[in-house]
Formats: sequence, structure tokens, C-alpha cells
Amino acid sequence: MKRFKVSYPYPLEHPIKVVTEKIGLLGLVGWFFQKFGNRATRKDLVVSERIVEMPILQQWLGRIFPTPEGDILEVGHAASSAALELASLGFSVTAIDLRPYPFTHKNLVSVTGNFLKHSFDKRFDCIYSISTIEHFGFSKRYGGEDDKENKLDQETFERISKLLKPDGHVVLSFPYARIHAPGVWFRVYTRADLKQKLSEDFNIEEVRYYRRDNNEWSTVTTPSNDPLSPHDGVTLFLLKNK
Repeated sequence: MKRFKVSYPYPLEHPIKVVTEKIGLLGLVGWFFQKFGNRATRKDLVVSERIVEMPILQQWLGRIFPTPEGDILEVGHAASSAALELASLGFSVTAIDLRPYPFTHKNLVSVTGNFLKHSFDKRFDCIYSISTIEHFGFSKRYGGEDDKENKLDQETFERISKLLKPDGHVVLSFPYARIHAPGVWFRVYTRADLKQKLSEDFNIEEVRYYRRDNNEWSTVTTPSNDPLSPHDGVTLFLLKNK
């Protein structure tokens, strides 16, 4: 037992993991994961929308910033590794969430608070939010309040616009579906909803749509192929201020 050491994925998954050299709760979790965690079958695995969201975010940021210079804001970062990744690349990153963030970096300012109420001391070259805004005022799951009769998403779009520098960019992603779906614990959008709401504050530079079938994500090229369930659809917008 003198050489005991185990590791297992942190909830953010790759590239962060938990490593412990002590026998205790974390050690037991790691031991059970290493012994039994690799026995998951294909039917137990779920490929989430992050499989397309994160590469597109990096692709668009690479287009906007040829070198890692600029002030970036992430809205909703507690379950994301993106802020830490960009800080590691050399960007100056501010990130805010209702829940605390467990990681630190010299290039990262992490704020625990409400995006709509927090006073920022600067404007940003880029603001992004990955599958977050649909939860604003819609669910207590992520530390918010249940108040489905609200327009917090539109208030968020307006606030993002005001925090953006004149030549800045915005990257936003949302679950979406062909029609509205009742009984879902987040706000459900259609193509038309998002284009109408976002066009009030931004010029839309690019949009991409994806759907999941049999655990595989692929591009949606026509509205007739939009997913029926918002759990199986995601769309990403690249925006600029009007």
C-alpha cells in the first residue's frame, strides 16, 4: 500500500483529472473507477453536444484572434474547461457563474455571481457562452431561480452587447428543436426564435446547426431535418454588435 496512487476523470473530463496518493474517499473512488469504470458498454455512453461546441468555439476564436491577445469573457464557466484552456494559451480571461469555480490561473479572473447584476470594470473583445443562457431564470439546477415567465435571455443578450467592444465578437450556443417542447427543464428555442431575438442586438455573421442520431452528431443543412427533441439539437452563432 506504500505505492498507492490512483486517478479518475474530474467532472470536466479531459484534460483534467483527480489524482490521489492517499487511501480515503478519493482513493476509493479512484480505485473503483479504475477497476470497474472501463466496463461501460456502447449503450452506456452518451456523446454530448460539447463534441461539436468546443471545436467550433476554438475554430472561431482562432479566426478572430491570430495570436492570443485580447480580453475574453465567458458567461457560465463552472462546468467548462474553456476559460482555463484560453487562459493557459495566454488570453486575459474573465469568467462568471452562480457556482464557484475550483481552478485558478494567473490569466483568469473567476467571478462567483449573477451576470446580470455584476459590475464589470471593462469591456471585452470577445464574449462567449456555451449552452448556458437557456437556463437563466428557468431552473434551480444550476443555482438560479425557477421563474419561467421571464425574459432573462433577452436581458442577457442586451447586457452582452453593452459589454462588448465596438469591434468585438460573440459566440453563443443553445439547444434547439424543430418545435417547442413542453416539460423541459431549460428554455427551448427554434431557429426562428433565436434569429429574431439575437437580431435585436447583433448582426449574425455565421450560424451552424447540428443534431444527434444514434449517438452521432452531424450537420443539419435544411430546417426540415431539425431535431424533434431539444436534447438532440444544438446551434452555434457567431455575432457582432450592430
